[in-house]
Amino acid sequence: MRIAVDGRPLRHPFSGIGVYAREILARIADGHELFIYLDRRLDKPSQIKGLYRTGPSRRLSGFLTANVAFARWAKRDRVDVFFSPRHHLPLMLGKIPAVVTIHDMVWRVAPDTMQPLNRLLDTTLMPLALARAERVIAVSADTANRIAAYCGRRDVATIHNAPREVSQAVPFTHPRPYFLFVGTKEPRKNLRGTVEGFRRATAAGLNHDLVLVGPTGWGESGLPADMARDPAAKRIVDLGSIPDERLAGVYESCSALVLASFYEGFGIPLIEAMHHGKPVITSGTGAMAEVVGDAGILVDPGDPASLARAFLKLANDGNTCRRLATNARRRGCAFSWDRAARSTIDVLEDATRRGRSNA
Repeated sequence: MRIAVDGRPLRHPFSGIGVYAREILARIADGHELFIYLDRRLDKPSQIKGLYRTGPSRRLSGFLTANVAFARWAKRDRVDVFFSPRHHLPLMLGKIPAVVTIHDMVWRVAPDTMQPLNRLLDTTLMPLALARAERVIAVSADTANRIAAYCGRRDVATIHNAPREVSQAVPFTHPRPYFLFVGTKEPRKNLRGTVEGFRRATAAGLNHDLVLVGPTGWGESGLPADMARDPAAKRIVDLGSIPDERLAGVYESCSALVLASFYEGFGIPLIEAMHHGKPVITSGTGAMAEVVGDAGILVDPGDPASLARAFLKLANDGNTCRRLATNARRRGCAFSWDRAARSTIDVLEDATRRGRSNA
């Protein structure tokens, strides 16, 4: 197939959507011809095979490039199907068959955790993409169910994400055992609640540190100012964004992952931790319970006391920790990018057939 792709997620390699786009497109490129469209140049060269087309570097022109130029390029390149890995489709796509992947429904479930412009774009453009696309992919059953409930689209293919694959982990050493947070530091990830739960657990005798990994997002994205003076703050280490090989080493050495977001449409760090045989502490909301299964402790993200209890449970109850670690390794093996890519190709081929039959 000749596949046009909205390549903008490749500009954000550490985000969940960026990981998804990179892993899926790298596999689709073997055996298919990709035309990867960008509104501006990538900061670093991509390793994904394909013909790249790039719009002007001016930020204000990005919306027009994505909605007008992407469609014009797709027609000129005579593609069989347009694939968007990120919620939206070009408004001027015409009759070209299209597939869109929906990662979450934050704009409906937790709109206050979004930046206003992103909320406006998703509120406006996602329903249009869901109505326009020949096929829709959701990364979890929870997301597929919410698409049906909020937008009325029911013929959605659920294709799960998988952990990032690295050739060799870079060892990571730390003077104390630690819990690990991985994600963009933004309000939806509930870093404030996580830190408050950690502070309470530390006051109750927890001897672990808390290691943070991920880029700075928006809003209250770092250590809350009113907690910075607490003694527990000295036990929090922020590594920022790190390469995948080093992140794998950080996973290998942690006691457990904590991702107590207010909402996730999937949560790639959850399966990455399980892939390394690590238990997880996560929220019983959104897709997180679906992803984790029997490999973690579910908490109320709005209740720091429940987070504190989970920290102490995993630190002090060896039997529970070992049982969850065994379940985690087994469950982590159930997710595969190769399988996800094959299923995505099936969806793209079906969309192409539907487009031809409707022509």
